[in-house]
Amino acid sequence: MLISAYAPALAVRCREDFQLLDARRARIFPKLSARIMKSCPAEAWYGLYANGTGDATYPPARVIAIMAFTSGTLFWASNAVTGTVGLHHVNLRYDDLEGTGTVVVPSAENDPWFDPHDSGPWSRGSLAYRMIFLTKKDKLKIIVDYREPDMRPQPGVPLAEDNRVPQDFIDRAQASFGLIRGSGEAPLPGGSGALPFSPPEVDAGKLADMTGLLLRKQSIFEYLSLFADDLREILSYFRR
Repeated sequence: MLISAYAPALAVRCREDFQLLDARRARIFPKLSARIMKSCPAEAWYGLYANGTGDATYPPARVIAIMAFTSGTLFWASNAVTGTVGLHHVNLRYDDLEGTGTVVVPSAENDPWFDPHDSGPWSRGSLAYRMIFLTKKDKLKIIVDYREPDMRPQPGVPLAEDNRVPQDFIDRAQASFGLIRGSGEAPLPGGSGALPFSPPEVDAGKLADMTGLLLRKQSIFEYLSLFADDLREILSYFRR
């Protein structure tokens, strides 16, 4: 399981046929919605899972589970997808957590784990169902990316041009994991120590884009400053 550091802890547990391939941590710099600073640091933990070649019940599949933390006056925006086109299908609910489910096509431009040398059914690319949940006053973002080989008639085609996504793919994605909430009566197990840092081949910039946008709570003085800027722009417009 990938377990959060907050108390009470939250965990992502994949379906039993998935095996953990790797678990890492990374310091990322997501984009910040502000006029002065363009980005701010955040922490991300991720686990990579796969069910091998699949079986008669399930096709080959992979899962990327991410927990991204921020602190201080920063919090995560509720946007589901950053930097890529996706199809929004449904609002989700897992263990009282509300989230969104979005179909995306991972590519070399937007996927930190894109492998151009993938073989077998994965050589046609992959189709992903990205599920995102916010909790802990929006300071913890949980992302579960479920992937299968892209078996559409035209694999790799942007979803804006080919939005035919099988419903059974979405059903398998939603059933591929569970969110578990710890409590005083049933605490989650402790971690096994600090995770190693993400390897250089995993692009930290793409990982930051995948986690989405950060927002910052602003003081009354900052709001007044922004209002003054807007007022100056309006006055300059009428003086033209």
